[in-house]
Amino acid sequence: MPRIKCSVDQCLYQEGNECKASSIQVRPTSMDHMISVSDDTACDTFIPRHAVKK
Repeated sequence: MPRIKCSVDQCLYQEGNECKASSIQVRPTSMDHMISVSDDTACDTFIPRHAVKK
């Protein structure tokens, strides 16, 4: 599995500095799908840590 760096501490899948999700989904943030910088994308795999009941 490829190693994917992640620094979103609030994500359920983030461990250390890597994403441990089995797969990820990235989408454009704008309706016209014109992407020119990384800020124009969003990780749909993100799940807030606090949203998961223990």
